[in-house]
Amino acid sequence: MSLITFNDICIDSQYSEVTHRSNVDLTTNLGSPDFNIKFPVISANMPDITEHKMAIEMFLNGGLGIIHRFMSIEENVNQFNLAIHGMNIEPTRLNKYSVGVSVGVNDSERERFTKLYEAGARLFCIDIAHGHTIMMKNMIKWIKSQVSDVVIIAGNIATKEAAEDLIEWGATTLKAGIGPGLVCRTRSNTGVGKPQFSALQEIYEVTKNSTIKIISDGGIKTAGDIAKALIYADAVMVGAVLAGTTETPGFVYATEGTDLTNRTYYKSYGGSASAENKVKSGQVNRFVEGEMKKIPFKGHAKYLLREIKDGLQSSLSYTGAMNLLEYKKKVKWYNISGAGRTESKL
Repeated sequence: MSLITFNDICIDSQYSEVTHRSNVDLTTNLGSPDFNIKFPVISANMPDITEHKMAIEMFLNGGLGIIHRFMSIEENVNQFNLAIHGMNIEPTRLNKYSVGVSVGVNDSERERFTKLYEAGARLFCIDIAHGHTIMMKNMIKWIKSQVSDVVIIAGNIATKEAAEDLIEWGATTLKAGIGPGLVCRTRSNTGVGKPQFSALQEIYEVTKNSTIKIISDGGIKTAGDIAKALIYADAVMVGAVLAGTTETPGFVYATEGTDLTNRTYYKSYGGSASAENKVKSGQVNRFVEGEMKKIPFKGHAKYLLREIKDGLQSSLSYTGAMNLLEYKKKVKWYNISGAGRTESKL
């Protein structure tokens, strides 16, 4: 069987009664009756992507930010509080899932969970590169033994068996993707992984008749990729797309040279398992599965998010869908050749 990724397919156009893309509703549910977001895009819980500024920006644009865990517990709680208080909006617009936080699977992460829960966090992403492990099982079961009012996003996974097990252990939402990210080197350094579209397809077969939701994580370069991911996923997590924006953590650097007429600027972007991010968070710099890149400074994230929203609404309008539920029922896709990829500018 040939496995495929986003560049291997195109979405077919269909009869549509959508008169304008702005009429298309992108609201999605992520695993609890009161956990809906208006825009199915999540900023990645990576050190160079999501702290409080990005979490606020994602919320204000209808999406979701999940704050990374590569910091002290005290700073983690502080970042969560800054996000909640920094939204500066009517309390009625906030709910317990407005900001997500991350925890790992080591025993020490139980204290991180407890402190964040006490601060008010109710949306937790259990964040490890290979989510189909006994450590994940133990962490989910421990959380479930402590509290009953949290949404648990668990991953990352890429197989049917992993989906079945994480659901049995108590996960609310599954994060899918092993190695498709721009700065991830899992596939090249370990040989392990699965093309992202096929991974989503496989996991969807497990979840399609249940209340369990899927977040596609990695491999996104365009709004079209997001539309393709949403054939099977309920939301898409993006890192590289948002890297280099004003709201990401870190400094803006100038390129070398004295000619100000040609000056350009950049920010650093690295995977959670990159050597630099491992050292920053107090880990040992050994056998890394990520790398650091210089990303051109992009300005405010809201402009990218608006472009993505427009692209997604257009995608749904081409299939005759007024919302994501209709889209999943109506959408048709087909494989394309190498020449088809060239013609499609993929």
